[in-house]
Amino acid sequence: MSSSVSSTTGGVVVVTHVHPTPQSAEPTHPVGIQKFSKGRPMALGTIQIIIGLMTLLFGIVMAINANTLGVFSGFFVWGALIYIAAGSLTVAAGKSLNRCRVIAALVLCVIAAVAACIATILYSLDASGILYFPCYDYNHDYSWHNSCYTYKVFSLIVVLN
Repeated sequence: MSSSVSSTTGGVVVVTHVHPTPQSAEPTHPVGIQKFSKGRPMALGTIQIIIGLMTLLFGIVMAINANTLGVFSGFFVWGALIYIAAGSLTVAAGKSLNRCRVIAALVLCVIAAVAACIATILYSLDASGILYFPCYDYNHDYSWHNSCYTYKVFSLIVVLN
């Protein structure tokens, strides 16, 4: 409902019209936040959380045979925590579109991408066998055993998943 008020002062008529904003109008956000919301942050955050959980679970399974570079680096713990934190913050930023949360989510996503590159390098070195960690069958006088090579195949399977 608009309202108008007229007043006369010294022979001059002043008319004031007031038009209230509609109740269903959404607040406008800056262009960067609008682009962030169009990028489906809820889906991205959910995928990052799932990747973090898978990294943690595969790392726990790989830790059983702890003579791999991926296990020695501890990436399955700190990498998983970075992915889960980035995903959680992205979901929170997607829900509230707060400028500070959006910037923090983008920064943490970049950190997660750098961690993924580091993990790719570590697991590739592990699968290629360039950095070889020999293992011994301690029950048979330090003789080589077929299980010494199974970690290479197992690491390759985890990297491909």
